[in-house]
Amino acid sequence: MSTPEPEWSEEDQAWMLALAEYRAGLCPACRRPLRECADPDADGGYTVPSPTRCHATTALLIAQEQYTESPQAGALLFHTERRG
Repeated sequence: MSTPEPEWSEEDQAWMLALAEYRAGLCPACRRPLRECADPDADGGYTVPSPTRCHATTALLIAQEQYTESPQAGALLFHTERRG
């Protein structure tokens, strides 16, 4: 009878636990550390620059609009491809 190797080494487990702890400390809205973005001293400390357009998402949304009346339109899977 052989003993199988564990899928995760102790180091792998430690890294994953550290990642889980890090993610648990992030703001669900902006994904920055809560200790920074929710700090009362941070009030007024952020600016919002002009948006950047994602042209892939623009093309995707335009294509999806053509299928809004299609049966089960939410089940249609779309993707974008960069023109060569």
